[in-house]
Amino acid sequence: MVSTLPIAYTSELGVLGKKKIELQTNGIIVPPDLVEDLEKNWNAPAIRRGRFVICLESQDDKKLTTVLIINGKFAVNSPYHMIKNGSNYEIWKNDAKYTDIVLMPHPKFYEKVTRDGVPMYEVAVLGEPNHLRSVLNQRCAHHVCGKPCKFCAIENWWAGHPNKTPAQIAETAEAAYQEGIIHHVTLSTGTKASPGKGLEDIVESARLISRKIPVSTTVNFEPMTDYVLLESLLREAKESGATTALCNIECFDSNIREVIMPVKGKLAIDVYDKVWERCLNIFGENEVYTMIITGIGETDESILKGVEFAASRGVVASVVPHTPMIGATYEAMIPPSTERMLYLFEAALPIYEKYGLKLYGGTGGIYTSLKGM
Repeated sequence: MVSTLPIAYTSELGVLGKKKIELQTNGIIVPPDLVEDLEKNWNAPAIRRGRFVICLESQDDKKLTTVLIINGKFAVNSPYHMIKNGSNYEIWKNDAKYTDIVLMPHPKFYEKVTRDGVPMYEVAVLGEPNHLRSVLNQRCAHHVCGKPCKFCAIENWWAGHPNKTPAQIAETAEAAYQEGIIHHVTLSTGTKASPGKGLEDIVESARLISRKIPVSTTVNFEPMTDYVLLESLLREAKESGATTALCNIECFDSNIREVIMPVKGKLAIDVYDKVWERCLNIFGENEVYTMIITGIGETDESILKGVEFAASRGVVASVVPHTPMIGATYEAMIPPSTERMLYLFEAALPIYEKYGLKLYGGTGGIYTSLKGM
């Protein structure tokens, strides 16, 4: 699945990529009768909150490109809606079929509970085929102090247990692995008021998982300026099976960073650079990622300069559309246009290729938004 060379753009990948962005930036209306069907029979534990994953299948090699749909307020006007045609599921645009889709089956572990009685689907979910994801703490300290990142609605991310323990995470991962449906786990968290900002819990979760099952792990964390502690935690994470680090900057535009991220935006870009450097020293190139959000007031120039800045360090910067979440400060915003996203992807493509970065990502299957492009 993971190539050692940049993957070339093809006409079919371009079609899939355009479909992916059109669906993400418009949302997909799901009729009430299908909501119950998806929740019961398919991998859609947060469908009632407007969050679900569909897959687009390549006709060339039958590989699946996952599409995370976040139906915020903007989605009520979407021209796209889902229908069930016999045993198949399709997306229609107004009155015409737009595309076939593939849904992941409802995993058996969703029906189980942890030893302390928490439903496992509230602990971790399938984010894409073979890939388990969990957000440990959904009570972010920035929200608690009244200074959340304005695009964030972590407390509503899915119908999850608000403060998951490493033991619950490991138990759920083991159940998913025994079912034969995962080989990688991504762990993230809302910021905690702790020295490691919650990375300590992520590392402990990775450690407990590694004791139970042979899977690789991605650690997704907020940057910190205690670099001695950071390196210690990251090395412990690697010893516990972590292969990939994800530290999201979200915005490179210095004119708005602190406006949209009242706490995180105070951290200089230089801090992220130093954090990424330490991640690269431990995990290596193509295993260190960051995310750039498009559509929160930034300029195209800041995005492309940010992609170049990160790539020149060996860091893959994923450019993703802002799909405003219900519960976020920016919940009433409109996503960026498909045309803008396609322009940014086309402009970013030679930057990735220039620095030899893999468009289909590292060990954990992390990818730039060019996956499917």
